[in-house]
Amino acid sequence: MRSGILFITRNYPPKVGGLEEYSYHLIREFESRVTTFKITLSKSKKHLVWFLPYSFFKALYLIRKFSVSHVHLCDGMLAPVGRLLKGLTGTTVTATVHGLDITYRNPFYQKVIPLCIESLDRIVCVSRSTRDALLKRAHIFPENCVVIPNGVNPDEMFSYRSKAELLRECEALRQLSLPNRKILFTLGRLVKRKGVAWFVEQVMPKLPEEYVYLVAGAGPEKDPIKEIIRRYQLEKRVFLMGAVSNEIRQMFYNLADIFIMSNITVPGDVEGFGIVAIEAGSCGLPVVATDIQGIRDAVIDKKTGFLIREGDVEGFVEKITGMNLKKDSVRKAVLSKFNWKRISEEYREFLFS
Repeated sequence: MRSGILFITRNYPPKVGGLEEYSYHLIREFESRVTTFKITLSKSKKHLVWFLPYSFFKALYLIRKFSVSHVHLCDGMLAPVGRLLKGLTGTTVTATVHGLDITYRNPFYQKVIPLCIESLDRIVCVSRSTRDALLKRAHIFPENCVVIPNGVNPDEMFSYRSKAELLRECEALRQLSLPNRKILFTLGRLVKRKGVAWFVEQVMPKLPEEYVYLVAGAGPEKDPIKEIIRRYQLEKRVFLMGAVSNEIRQMFYNLADIFIMSNITVPGDVEGFGIVAIEAGSCGLPVVATDIQGIRDAVIDKKTGFLIREGDVEGFVEKITGMNLKKDSVRKAVLSKFNWKRISEEYREFLFS
């Protein structure tokens, strides 16, 4: 009799990112409850060349040796591996689709991946937007494709330290003195769809001088953003922090006053969910975000933050300067919906029903 579940992921710590966080926490929750196996990649994307065949043969071995009853792929790009495993072993194979893994604009990719996803048994999508994108590209019965959001652990990012203590730590670690300032914070890869350049250029000049903007992350948009900062003379109000450690990330989540997700629409590059929105909310940090794509499922409008029409400068300014959400209520709302304990139960019900 078959039993146990095998997870395959190409995104796993110590690599840092939303997919890495998702894979780690989902697998950890299952490891504490059922017989669990995992095949993971903790290195850069260039290692995919060997990881895909390796994961197939390793999975084949585990399925046959331990009679694994279920394989779950942690993102849609792994669907070819799942299709082969299902065809050769008859094992139930499911996958989670996040966004870019189904919308990636490459003709060959679009011919192969949706077709392979169609052959799997059932699919989880992290947001309604991702589900809509998948159903447009793959012939899947809607009842076999459900939405389960990403999750967050209640105390992973939350700090009980006072703001005064965090300010002192910030000054010591990053040489930033921010007393009596309203702190806006963004965390993520600096790519066009994140809208950081747009926010710095369009919104920051219209905010009162007391507002400063801390941006943590690296990416190709760094130099264009630096040029905007220079052009608008925002050197004392906008700070590019580069890639940061978990320690610094936690400090900023708990030190800041508002988290910013000013995404813009970029064809073929979507925000499937936005784990940073619920990480921020788990620290009581309200989010002001663009009302597009998977962000709509990560921010509970008027409870954990505010969703603003794309490109609405005055809307961002109004909600930032008039922020009235309390940290305790934000944290409570996020944890009631996105706690990993609850999310993992939804996965168990979906995978084994």
